[in-house]
Amino acid sequence: MFITPGLTIAEEAERPAPDTPLDLLSEEAWLMDTEVRYCLQARNSAWHLSMVFVDVHNAMRFITRKIDVYYSEQKALTYAKILQRGIRKDARGTLKSEWDAFRICTN
Repeated sequence: MFITPGLTIAEEAERPAPDTPLDLLSEEAWLMDTEVRYCLQARNSAWHLSMVFVDVHNAMRFITRKIDVYYSEQKALTYAKILQRGIRKDARGTLKSEWDAFRICTN
């Protein structure tokens, strides 16, 4: 699923790992129920690919991860679709987030 290029996504700063590995599992347990989307942005004659993990139960909770930079739009789109199919937890793509979660009125 493509995310509109007008949406600006703030990249998350890197942070040190937690003291115990179990803290990571409790913090990121919601990642098991996520919809995986991709975001392609054209910058400086290159296509930057990011994967977006959106929580199915709360659309306001999401994580973006930078993947790579491609110099062809078709190549970036191909890699995005392949990675999207490989990363998502549900094979059929049945986990979907609520599109009306933000209640945006276009009038």
